[in-house]
Amino acid sequence: MKENKEVEVLELKKQVAALQQKCSAKTDTIVRLGQDLEKSETEKKAFAARIETLERNLERTERELQLVCSCQNDMKIKFGIEIQDLIEDVNKFKRENQKLKSERQELLDEKADLKKDCKTFRQTIAQFEVEKMGGSIRSSFSTDEDELLRLGAHEKLQKKCKELESDLRSMLGIKEELLIERDEMQKKVVRLSNELSYLLNGDPRRVAEDLDSLVAENRFLKAKLNTAEEESESIKMTLAKYKQMAETVNVQTMMNRSPKAGDSEEKPSVAVINMKQIRELLASHAIELDESDYRAITTILLDLCNDKQMALAHSRRANKSVLGMRLHEVESKLAVLDVKSRSSSPRHDTDREIELVVPNAASTSSM
Repeated sequence: MKENKEVEVLELKKQVAALQQKCSAKTDTIVRLGQDLEKSETEKKAFAARIETLERNLERTERELQLVCSCQNDMKIKFGIEIQDLIEDVNKFKRENQKLKSERQELLDEKADLKKDCKTFRQTIAQFEVEKMGGSIRSSFSTDEDELLRLGAHEKLQKKCKELESDLRSMLGIKEELLIERDEMQKKVVRLSNELSYLLNGDPRRVAEDLDSLVAENRFLKAKLNTAEEESESIKMTLAKYKQMAETVNVQTMMNRSPKAGDSEEKPSVAVINMKQIRELLASHAIELDESDYRAITTILLDLCNDKQMALAHSRRANKSVLGMRLHEVESKLAVLDVKSRSSSPRHDTDREIELVVPNAASTSSM
């Protein structure tokens, strides 16, 4: 009995163990199924969200498609209107082109008519010119080409004739200028020959110096005189300014000035002789100057300016006297030369030659 019970217990234990294994397996399967269920639910939610987004995208694309369709219809209508306008413009331009072509043809016809008229006028002009020249006139030419060649040659000859006339006028002008220069050179040669004769014969009335050098010296002296006058005016202005400055000094305040103790001992004595010392005195910082020193300096400057003005006046008078003497000498020598040249025979002969040559030049220029 005990053995049977033990066997039953063992079998029951085995059954319990098997049932426990089955229970654990089922619990595992239940857990796995729960996990799969949760996963499927999350996937379901994700699919639902994706479906919603797809639906929204679909609605948006439908709206955009409607807008595109409406825009396409508007563009079709607009393009149709523009095509009609372009067709009308093309037709209009075609009509204008035809009109311009007709006008061009009319202008070409007018041009041809004008060429014919010009040709006839040129023929008549050539006939009249040939009649004037005394030649024979042919009533009709052989061909149009010969006629055109003859007219072209005639026009070329006319151009050459005009060019030769202009060259002749320019040559006549150059000839007149050369004749004038020749007359001047002849006069100069006569004058120089007379001067050479005076110099070779030892005549005391000869011109000791060249006239050109005297004229240049005269110009130089005039320029120097002008500069001296300008300097004198500037010196007068500076003198007036210094005089005004000296008069405006208050003498009473200078006399009532309270002297400091030790000034007469420490201050060196100021002795001014020329402009160099004045510059050194004003530039030095070791010597202190007061109003009396400045007054003394201004008086010295006034004296120096007066001396300069007097020297300039004397030099100007001397220059004027020298210049007057030189001019008087030159005028007297020129008068002597003029009288001598008129009294000499070679001068009269050359004058006659010059007087004879000039009318010939005038006659040649008039020709």
